[in-house]
Amino acid sequence: MVIKKSRILKEETRDSRLEKLNSEIRALKKTNMFLSSLYDGISEEIIVIDQDFYIIDANRAFLAKAGLEKKDVAGRKCYEVKRAWLPCLADEGRCPVEKATTGEPVEMTVTHKDEKGESREYIVIMYPLMAEEESRRYYLEITRDVTEYRHLILKLQRSEKRFKAILDTATDAIISIDENQRIILFNNAAQKIFGYLGSEVTGKTLDTIIPQNSEHYQIYLDRLMENQEQGITGKNIALNAMRKNGEFFPVDLSISVLNMGGKKTFTAIIRDITHQQQMERKMLQAERLASVGQAVARVAHEIKNPLMIIGGFTSQIRSVLENKKDINKIDMVLEEVARLERLVANLGDFTKEYRLVMRPAEINSVIEDVLNIMAGVYSNEKYYFERYQDDGLCEITCDPDKLKQVFINIISNGVEAMPEGGVIRVKTVKIDGGVEISIGDDGKGMTSEEMKHIFEPFYTTREKGTGLGLAISYKIVQAHNGDIWAVSVPGRGTTFTIQIPE
Repeated sequence: MVIKKSRILKEETRDSRLEKLNSEIRALKKTNMFLSSLYDGISEEIIVIDQDFYIIDANRAFLAKAGLEKKDVAGRKCYEVKRAWLPCLADEGRCPVEKATTGEPVEMTVTHKDEKGESREYIVIMYPLMAEEESRRYYLEITRDVTEYRHLILKLQRSEKRFKAILDTATDAIISIDENQRIILFNNAAQKIFGYLGSEVTGKTLDTIIPQNSEHYQIYLDRLMENQEQGITGKNIALNAMRKNGEFFPVDLSISVLNMGGKKTFTAIIRDITHQQQMERKMLQAERLASVGQAVARVAHEIKNPLMIIGGFTSQIRSVLENKKDINKIDMVLEEVARLERLVANLGDFTKEYRLVMRPAEINSVIEDVLNIMAGVYSNEKYYFERYQDDGLCEITCDPDKLKQVFINIISNGVEAMPEGGVIRVKTVKIDGGVEISIGDDGKGMTSEEMKHIFEPFYTTREKGTGLGLAISYKIVQAHNGDIWAVSVPGRGTTFTIQIPE
């Protein structure tokens, strides 16, 4: 009975072991089937070779590429099979098998010409394998055709080069900013216009070059950033930008938006319209001055003779008066007559064609004389005159006395625009064909509407001004075949620029 029981237990144990073994076999078959499907389903060419270069196995992609069946490659050396479609790397002394003997994976890039004679590029990856309880080494070689990827990369690189060439040859400033208004692209034209290197502004906010002092601009930018009004993208807006040296200048701004992956990039195209505005201003100024000049000349002519008569008879009457009160009244009349005569004389200066006394002069010396005069007139404690002179200036042919009148007019206006005191900055610089003089103040500045009329006779923003100083200055500069203009920002001052040819 005991013997029978023991036999039954042995049989049950054996059956249990067989069932467990069968289960493990089924699991291995399942795993092997999965690995086999993966091995043959992958698109890269794969072979398994031993340390002597004999092929142990190859996947479908490799066999299809080689045009062979598995029985045709098994047991053959890899370079015997691959020579038909890939030059043998062993012949070149850089076999990946030899490089993988260190136990680390090896990756190499090789090129060859296919059957059509077209160059193709491959990445070869060699993984070292070590079978348990075996001293032989095995290697898994994966070959990936990356020709199309390389072509795509080259295409993208060429496209990037074309894009960069367009950016670098564009005459307008092209600037890209992110959602936080930080600059991420700054082309060559932007560097020339604003005076910054790209590296100096990358990562900084847009207000580095476009101060947000315009309510209209801020509303425009806010709406664009929030994307509430699609119609404003691409819309042009005129405003003042700022160069690296602090100079303000007029620009035309247009911003477009690109939405990629939920992130917005804004591209601003900025055009410096200083020259355009100068030409428009010149044409408008010439038309206005021509019409105003005729009227002023006629009025001055009509006033001059009556003033002489009034002044003459008033002087005769004064000579016979004895009452002090009457004499004081007559003196007041004579003072007003003298003031009107000075006004008429100024009108004559404005309407007449200037006959300049031309001679060689060094513009820095002319500026120096003017600043010495102005420093003597205005308190050093209240007003300060800064000079930035280009020492390389050559002499120019001009009427230095008339130019002194221009500089004194502009500096006087700047001083009166700063009743609490401030700084007048005078800068000279050499330009092509002449010199440039800029005179800036820290005064209250002017609006764009006021700027349209500053060179018109009788227009003034000063309490006691006649409105003829800048009009006469314009005529003097014009007589020199030069140019004069101004840039002003309310609350931040005004800068006049004068260019005089050699």
